[in-house]
Amino acid sequence: MLVADDERAYAYLAMIRRYIGGAADTNDLAQTASAQTAPITADDCAERLADADQVFAEWLAPLHRTAAEVAGIEPARMADALNHMHHESRRLTMCDDVLLDNVVELARVVIDERVPGDFIETGVWRGGVTILMRAALTAFGGFGRNVWVADSFAGLPAPNPATDLRDAIWHHLMRAVGLLRSDLATVREAFARAGLLDRRVRFLPGWFADTLPDAPIERLALMRLDGDWYDSTRDALDALYPRLSPGGFVIVDDYGLPTGCARAVDEYRAVHRIDAPLTRVNTQAVYWRKPW
Repeated sequence: MLVADDERAYAYLAMIRRYIGGAADTNDLAQTASAQTAPITADDCAERLADADQVFAEWLAPLHRTAAEVAGIEPARMADALNHMHHESRRLTMCDDVLLDNVVELARVVIDERVPGDFIETGVWRGGVTILMRAALTAFGGFGRNVWVADSFAGLPAPNPATDLRDAIWHHLMRAVGLLRSDLATVREAFARAGLLDRRVRFLPGWFADTLPDAPIERLALMRLDGDWYDSTRDALDALYPRLSPGGFVIVDDYGLPTGCARAVDEYRAVHRIDAPLTRVNTQAVYWRKPW
């Protein structure tokens, strides 16, 4: 299906956005799971942080800091963050409207300006953003492009506390929400329910360090990184940025979060002398355009 004009294109994308945003009857299994899960409280989080003090004592002791201090969050804020991840579980994406607007806007730019290459998201959770990317190809006439869906489909990888203690502590805390695990069959089914599971949707299951370097991707026009940690972000940049076409965009979802993501981005840009300005989407995400 090709949506021909702007009005129809954006009406179609609005329908897809309602779907990935958890509109009624779009994800019955996830709704059932959400209904059975009690909210995570500040007291629960205080216990988890105290446990992290013990688990990471070897690395915390030389710093004379607690797990909460290294993670950069207190129990009440941590509970809010985890409940957003958990109790939005009827949704196929945790992105708000501003972040989804950004994906649609940049997808349209590269299609209209004929920037060559595919789209990819690294770290897809239930696949909502990649479903929107695939819908954008239909809406705006992105012929000949694929959407790559890259994820472990086994949850977040465990960072090494010796190299990034903050990420390791966050990984420990996020066990409360199942490490954001969503299996490949669930994501494929989400595409199918939207009528968008076709040969232009390509899955890359596994850890980024294993799958991205040899992925059969020739060129990219839009890459969205949502890997949370330092290593995951750096692995994606190392493997994919050289394949980004001039005029293409990089979106980094977790740049403003208290993890190692921003450090990975800043280091990569410094090493490769990338001076294209970072544009903030909101307090969390940024993007830049690769120079022509």
